[in-house]
Amino acid sequence: PPRIAPTSPEPCPLGPNSPPRAELGRGRGRGRGPVECPPFGGTKYGNPRHLGSFFPSTSSSLLPGLVQQVDGRLPLANEYLLLSGGARQGTVDVDPGVLGCLAPGADYDADYTLLVPILQARGCPVTLDLRRCPPGHAWLALAPFGAEACHRWADCCRHHGNEAYLAPGLVSAWFSQALGTVADRARAAPRRGGPAVERVAGQGGLVTLLLSHGEVRVLYDVLPVVAFQGWPAAAREWLGRSHFWDGKLREEDVAGGFYLLPDTSGLAWRLSFSRSELHLKKAVPPPLLQAYRAARAALGGAWGRRVGPYHLWTLVLWACERLPARYLGREENAAHCLLGLLDDMAAGLGAGACPHYFLPGCDRLAGGLELGLAHAVAAVRGDPAGHLRQAVERVKMATKLGRGPDAGSGGADPREPQDECIVGGALDLFGYRGDRAFLG
Repeated sequence: PPRIAPTSPEPCPLGPNSPPRAELGRGRGRGRGPVECPPFGGTKYGNPRHLGSFFPSTSSSLLPGLVQQVDGRLPLANEYLLLSGGARQGTVDVDPGVLGCLAPGADYDADYTLLVPILQARGCPVTLDLRRCPPGHAWLALAPFGAEACHRWADCCRHHGNEAYLAPGLVSAWFSQALGTVADRARAAPRRGGPAVERVAGQGGLVTLLLSHGEVRVLYDVLPVVAFQGWPAAAREWLGRSHFWDGKLREEDVAGGFYLLPDTSGLAWRLSFSRSELHLKKAVPPPLLQAYRAARAALGGAWGRRVGPYHLWTLVLWACERLPARYLGREENAAHCLLGLLDDMAAGLGAGACPHYFLPGCDRLAGGLELGLAHAVAAVRGDPAGHLRQAVERVKMATKLGRGPDAGSGGADPREPQDECIVGGALDLFGYRGDRAFLG
């Protein structure tokens, strides 16, 4: 699509607007499951810190782990994926318009995303039905999982013809109710020294948990997902191309598995490559990651109904495919990368297009327009330093109004080990050295 004229000098074009690299051909990756984790405890993917270093060890038996004891539907030996940052930070591909308005500092002090598999496709051939779905979505028939799974999930199915399909809306409603029941029990019989349950709210296919321990509040966006090993046929063309991570990451790690996330309506589940993205992030040059976090902070709450930080992350991956790593890896180019990300987001919004990184031919916008967000992106592009300065002030004010560690608890900030945004560092890109403030 044609680019929107930049409002400040020296644009740095990023994104999928230029032709991809020549395809060299790659073999199909072998399936490999993620490392097993104990229920709700254990090691976080993407962050070596153990949950017990923040919450007491009793959290390993809290909420998601207890759902299995209460309901009995979840796999007995489950494998969770825990990501630093909540869904509002773009960790997963969900529509931002369905998420509630919660702000870091004012409402929570640290945030995570937790994917909880309700089914695991291991050793059973599963065919995803893509014929009746929007691009990037699939219907999931229960029959391949066996008679026991069909019986266990019968009340969360809808029939189409002679086939029973797992309904994401019904699964989300069940999961929200189950977590709410467990949370009520936790409130009625609190564990000494353990975190307190402040909030349980289902919204947009996920459940937001807000836990507190002393003066520190941690938000978990928990999603019920279906976990698969191997690689979907719909993304096989992507796997056959050359990529920026060639020689840096192992194919069996990048293409070891994927998920289905619950969508908000109908029978369609959304294909998710969160585990692949976790590995890909390791190969993204640090200056480009810094630019991504700066853009995310500057745009703040301006995200649209369908376009959010995940779309910005998609542009980062496209930039890595298009531009030389030696250019993206230079610290002096971080500011240019920020301007380029904003340019490409403006161009995509103007054209109503956001090509999916993993699924060729899939457009996450598909002609939809987000005019309000387009104006916000143009405003940030015109004065990035000013908007980053405002982002710092918003976080500082929210922290003062909240009751997090910066508001007087005197404790260590649990967010510090996270691979998340330090807004003050982003301001250095444009010569403004403000106070360091964390943005969830």
